Amino acid sequence: MHTSGRFAVLTIEDPHTFEEWRSTVLAMVAATSASPQMCLLVDRRHSTPPSSEEVKQMIDFFEQNRSVLAGRSAAIVVVDDAGFGVARMIELRSRLELPDGTIRVFRHYDDAVKWLTEKSAV
Repeated sequence: MHTSGRFAVLTIEDPHTFEEWRSTVLAMVAATSASPQMCLLVDRRHSTPPSSEEVKQMIDFFEQNRSVLAGRSAAIVVVDDAGFGVARMIELRSRLELPDGTIRVFRHYDDAVKWLTEKSAV
C-alpha cells in the first residue's frame, strides 16, 4: 500500500488471499479517513484474476462496508483479457453496491493515473 497526495495505491501480487486483500483495503481506508474522497488505484498487473468466489467476497465486502467506501473512486489496472473481464464484472456489480462510488478498469497504468488525477481534482 502506498499513499500519495491524490490517491492511494494497492499493489496485488500472487500469491495472496482474500483476507489479505480485505485487511489491506480496510487499512487503506483507515489511513485515508481524513480524506474520505481520496481515490484508490488497485494495481493487479502482477496477479491472476480473482476467482468467482473472490469476486463474490469482494462484492459482499463492498456491501458490508458501503458507509466507509461511499464517494470513493477506484481504478483497477490489469494486463490481460481475463483480468479485464473479471474486473469489469466487479465494476458493473459495484454500481449496485456503491451507487455513489465509481470503479473503472484500465489496461494501462498511466490511463488509470490520469483518470484518478482528474477525479481527485474535482
